[in-house]
Amino acid sequence: MMAVDDLLGALWLPGDGKVNPSDLTMALARGARTRGARICERTRVTAISTAVARSGRRVTGVVVDTGTGTDQRTIEADVVVNCAGQWAKALGDQVG
Repeated sequence: MMAVDDLLGALWLPGDGKVNPSDLTMALARGARTRGARICERTRVTAISTAVARSGRRVTGVVVDTGTGTDQRTIEADVVVNCAGQWAKALGDQVG
């Protein structure tokens, strides 16, 4: 259910919401890269790093496996986006 009591107006366009998923993904990746993001493909996140902050715990990065099974490293980040698809809940559960 959606709260609508604070809406002032709305617009519906029949063609809205239709995109080519591959083109959209590539465009978002290109935009992120131009703004300084680093995208690591074929890299499995095995853990989420956290630290204690005044407001509680905060995410500080991820531990990744680059595919060899023995090459794990930590990537520090101010922002971590959980894009794990069907595994997103299990990954998020690691940090509550």
